[in-house]
Amino acid sequence: MKKILCILLAFSMLFAFAACGGNDAEKNNPLNVNLTGTLEEIAAQIYAGTSTIEMMLMDPTEIDLADVDSANYYLGVASTESIERAVFSEPMIGSIPYSMCLVKVKEGADIDALKAEILEGVNYRKWMCVAAEKVSVVNCGNTIMMVMAQEEIVDDVCASFAAVAASQGGEVGAPLEKAGEVQEDIPADGVMDMDVPADMPAYDGEEIPAEDGIILG
Repeated sequence: MKKILCILLAFSMLFAFAACGGNDAEKNNPLNVNLTGTLEEIAAQIYAGTSTIEMMLMDPTEIDLADVDSANYYLGVASTESIERAVFSEPMIGSIPYSMCLVKVKEGADIDALKAEILEGVNYRKWMCVAAEKVSVVNCGNTIMMVMAQEEIVDDVCASFAAVAASQGGEVGAPLEKAGEVQEDIPADGVMDMDVPADMPAYDGEEIPAEDGIILG
């Protein structure tokens, strides 16, 4: 009987050590390192490491998580239950397609599911007449970053975020990405080429007859 008890005790200790080892390995995984500092401080570190951002940006501003419409506008999420805090950073001029958001996820929340929801839901056409070329969502530990802009800028910001994570012993996983829309360059003379119907008569500079014109009022 004593031998059986000793064997059972040995197995229980073995399982306990295995569980502790697993927990230590999970804790020491650089992908699970939670970044220190406020989201505003992390944003400042990210921007300090970029080289492609020349626009004037507003200071990182907190997203009101109680306002679901506001959270949806910036993050594309339908619910904020899994989010502890979030900030956005956008240009002072509203016609420039750029947005970077940092999200701190609540403990125990499904980070991968939240990343996928952000990628799927965020609107890369939310600006008037312009759109982002690329959207990327990545995380280190419980900090998620979403950035959408021209592809060159997105790649630059993501690289800087990875460097910030590495400086704290962390690591970012493979980003979730989707393509937006490539913006057509505006010619130097400011005149965009337009498709003209083949049957439309050419304007020769003569005055348009009144009966062919548009009557207003």
